[in-house]
Amino acid sequence: MKSLKTTVLERNQAMPALSITNPSLTQPKNDEQLIQACVRCTEQCETLVDLLIDDSSVFSASTPHRSSIGAHMRHILDRFQCFFAGLDSGLIDYDDRNRDPMLERDMVLCRHTIKSIAICIRDLTGKYGGCTGIKVREAVDDRGPSICLDSTIERELMALVTHSTHHLAIIAIIVRSFGYDLARDFGKAPSTIVYENEKRVL
Repeated sequence: MKSLKTTVLERNQAMPALSITNPSLTQPKNDEQLIQACVRCTEQCETLVDLLIDDSSVFSASTPHRSSIGAHMRHILDRFQCFFAGLDSGLIDYDDRNRDPMLERDMVLCRHTIKSIAICIRDLTGKYGGCTGIKVREAVDDRGPSICLDSTIERELMALVTHSTHHLAIIAIIVRSFGYDLARDFGKAPSTIVYENEKRVL
């Protein structure tokens, strides 16, 4: 019987080498796409606030088993604020979140914060090309200290998109439970939207 190590080696040897000259692999405009994706997340946040602006009770409503829409929104914005706070120092500390409870209740403040973050995101255009390095710190286990890892600006932008999308998906479920209508693709992962569109074509 072959060992797992032998099987993996044989499989790797059988795989064709990737060409770094393949334009579909190099994707020189990754930073632009990531910036636009982050902007899209803030647009969805703003759409939600505009939808509920006259119903603050829905925005801040919570139960023992479910965080409020406002709490999810505040958490999304916290991560973006940590990201921008760490750019100048070279260390993004996701544990150092503001956790401002007013963002969970005051939709005017929340909208202002969303707009400010969107401006900061757009201002990144042309500033961080390629794989600009940065360090990231975050607690991953409450029984141990926070860990610090090397990352890149692009990787963290991607993480902000996936993290925001995850919480927007939860928000969509809560909003619809109160009888509000949202666009079909609100809070949906981009890969899911692409997959569903391809299925419709077929």
